[in-house]
Amino acid sequence: MTRVKICGLMNQRDINLCVQAGVHMLGFVVDYPVPVPWNLEVSKARALMQQVPPFVSTCMVTGGSVEKVLDLAEKTRPNVVQLHYKETLEDVKGIAHGLTLRGIKTMKALRIGPDGKCDFEITDPILAVRALSETGISAILVDSYTESRPGGTGVLVNLTSFKMIQKESSLPVVLAGGLNPGNVFSLVHELHPYAIDVLTGVEETSDKKDPNKIAEFMKNVQAAL
Repeated sequence: MTRVKICGLMNQRDINLCVQAGVHMLGFVVDYPVPVPWNLEVSKARALMQQVPPFVSTCMVTGGSVEKVLDLAEKTRPNVVQLHYKETLEDVKGIAHGLTLRGIKTMKALRIGPDGKCDFEITDPILAVRALSETGISAILVDSYTESRPGGTGVLVNLTSFKMIQKESSLPVVLAGGLNPGNVFSLVHELHPYAIDVLTGVEETSDKKDPNKIAEFMKNVQAAL
């Protein structure tokens, strides 16, 4: 069964919409290293995460140094931390270890450019996945990469690279990048990802989700399973 994460939540209304629609994980962007439309301050993120009911998971999306990420996790207490910036392999190891001690899982984003290479110190997707599988993380998220924006690009990920990563990885692989109600059925039906992650594809504006898009997105995911 493919699980669904909706990211970039910024208010209680949208939390309620996602929960009612059956979304499995809610993503909150917290203290991201560069400006993005969905960034939350720590206190706001913590308050919103506390409103998520049991049996729905919370994910803090951030990036930066080991010390910074562990401090944010301590203050917000999500179920999962998604590293979505320029963390090194050593950073990922240190963060995953520190989060494990706190009972929090780690997911690392591999951002793939149009050339099929990773925006990571190891640019080859296969080698990157092999190295990351030894860091203690719990999942790999594969996203598209553009120079203009680190996430929420609306650009479909390189599917050839995604399939290579999916085949190579011993960890669950999450599909992100350019998903929307119109393409999610065919992508889930073809790729059978462990989970999918959508942000701009179900937005009305950057700070507001579209209830009709969420409902259609979830309906099409279910139809593809």
